[in-house]
Amino acid sequence: MASQAHYERIGRFIYGFHRIVSPEELRALQDGCRLPAELADRGAALAERFDAVLADWQEDARLERGDSVSDERIAALLKDTRDFSAELAYARTQGA
Repeated sequence: MASQAHYERIGRFIYGFHRIVSPEELRALQDGCRLPAELADRGAALAERFDAVLADWQEDARLERGDSVSDERIAALLKDTRDFSAELAYARTQGA
């Protein structure tokens, strides 16, 4: 049962992240986008953090442990992604 809860938890994280923004969109910001480089770099860093959570989760599942993807880590990443998404939306309305 703990394993099922572990899968459900990471599934909720993935769903929540994608509701805010897709990792592919974050990566694409660096490719010819008319946004400030700093904003595009932050988007790419968020995508890397997303990938790192998934990689750590897969490693935890493989080793049958569940300690590297804490609730705090997930919450911090989702908060940073929401904040970034709001900044991105604003920058796009400003024609950046």
